[in-house]
Parts: sequence; structure tokens; C-alpha cells
Amino acid sequence: MSQYNKLETGQVVLSTCGRDMGKLQMVLEILDDSYVLVVDGKQRKIEKPKKKKIKHLQKYNKKLQLENLTDKKLRYMLNNLKKEDQDKDVQRSY
Repeated sequence: MSQYNKLETGQVVLSTCGRDMGKLQMVLEILDDSYVLVVDGKQRKIEKPKKKKIKHLQKYNKKLQLENLTDKKLRYMLNNLKKEDQDKDVQRSY
């Protein structure tokens, strides 16, 4: 079993290929061993998730709750994670 198969629903991932490369997304549903549905709350809303190959995603060490999740809440949480990472990068550069 590869590392890609360890993704779970609610898992935050980083897109490594495609137009959404470099953007944080959340796994909404696991379709099979090769594909998942991802959302970001902005371009890919919960009502219309993107089918993405698992090998084009990098797993993040964060999992979000799916209960009562809205696009607005999802955008807020993903933006906060992105800011936290940027702050860590700035601290490392000093």
C-alpha cells in the first residue's frame, strides 16, 4: 500500500499538478485507489468538487471536520493554514 492510499476525508492536501498547483485543498470524498474529490471553497466549492488523481496531491498534517462545513468556513481554515506556513517560512529565514 502506497502513502497515497492513506488519505482520509477531511484531509488537507497540497495540489502538485494542474491549474491548482500549489494550492491547499481538502479531500471531500475518496473515490477509489487512484482518485479523490477535492474542494477549496473558492474555485472548487463543496457543491462541485474536483476529481483529482491522488498522486498529484501532497498530504498535509492537518484534518478538518466535515460537519456543518461551508465554503466560507473552508476558505477561512485553508487561508489560516497557509498563513501559518508562511509565518514559519519567514521565521526560518532569519
